[in-house]
Amino acid sequence: MEERQITTDEVSVDTAEVATEQKEKIKVVTPYIIASAIFAIIALIVYLVSRSSVSFAEFYSRTISQWIRAAIGTLTGWFPFSLGETLLYSLIPLAVGYFIFTMRRMKKDERLYWKCVLPLIAIIFNILSLYVLGFGVCNFRYSLDKNLGLERNKVSAEELAMTSDLLSMQLSSIIDEVKFIEEDASVMPYDYFELIRRLDDAFSKYASEHDYISHFYAKPKVIALSELMTYTHISGVYSFFTGEANVNVNYPDFVLPYTMAHEMSHQRGIAREDEANFVAFLVCMESEDPYIQYSALLNMQEYVLSALAKADKELYAEKYYGLPDEVRYELISYSKFFKKYEISVAAQVTDKVNDKFLQANGQQNGTKSYGMVVDLTVALYKSIYPSLYDFSNE
Repeated sequence: MEERQITTDEVSVDTAEVATEQKEKIKVVTPYIIASAIFAIIALIVYLVSRSSVSFAEFYSRTISQWIRAAIGTLTGWFPFSLGETLLYSLIPLAVGYFIFTMRRMKKDERLYWKCVLPLIAIIFNILSLYVLGFGVCNFRYSLDKNLGLERNKVSAEELAMTSDLLSMQLSSIIDEVKFIEEDASVMPYDYFELIRRLDDAFSKYASEHDYISHFYAKPKVIALSELMTYTHISGVYSFFTGEANVNVNYPDFVLPYTMAHEMSHQRGIAREDEANFVAFLVCMESEDPYIQYSALLNMQEYVLSALAKADKELYAEKYYGLPDEVRYELISYSKFFKKYEISVAAQVTDKVNDKFLQANGQQNGTKSYGMVVDLTVALYKSIYPSLYDFSNE
């Protein structure tokens, strides 16, 4: 009887081990893995349809994509810090911790390999799916010139020069309302949070007049490591997986309003970089605040002058020295500020990564697309002042 009891115990243990093994195998494909797979399939279908149908991409960007971005942006808005930045900096320690955890579990039982690896693969696919459904599709919607009814063409040096003149005239008209440190940079007359409020008002007003862009309140976040971020030459970034517009506050004041408006444009479904630049300009000009207008005009003037310098150096010199003195002091001050960060390996790496990312999302010109905003700007001013752009009699 005693020996039989021992045998019975051993059989019971073996049976338990078999049951445990079966249980582990069953748990590899969890409801989370299944849900992630379904999420990825939906994202893939939406992506493929969007790439083949601009109308669908436009419809989706104005509806479902907008709701996703608004929901995420509203939720993460409760955090007083940038959740996207925090997760980015936590990526390496989290990856190391997950690797150590996985290795320890696998040493105990090699059958746990897929149980440890599949959740990580699912997380990666979930991030990609969220990007496609919440923001990626916006790359394939109608172009901004179509939504605005502008005629966008290649621009000549003469057209760039005329646009520069018009921007200079607008700068001159508000320059007395902008405070400057003597022969140096301008000073934003309020703090970061007041800037958010004023830009939010401008976006609300602009969105109420244009149906291609939505508006919702989501507070732009300060990049905590702005000083280090400046070495990458990034003044702002939209974190699609947390729905946050992030701003590098280390840059001079005149950069901040325009940069914030640019990232808020991404947040509201404007994916292409040249178009986000242009919407930022339009929204800032919608504001009644002179400093926000100044920021938009000067940043756009920089783009136009940069394009003009490549097209006609003599015209560029003429327009540059025709700027109001305060504006030239601002640009000289900016050059002094940027000299510290100009030569940077981090900037070279970031530029290459961003270039490939933009090209992969249908922006064939990559990082050069930022400067293509001048085409839209010239088209806008030509539509307002067509006679000024008639050079046929010259």
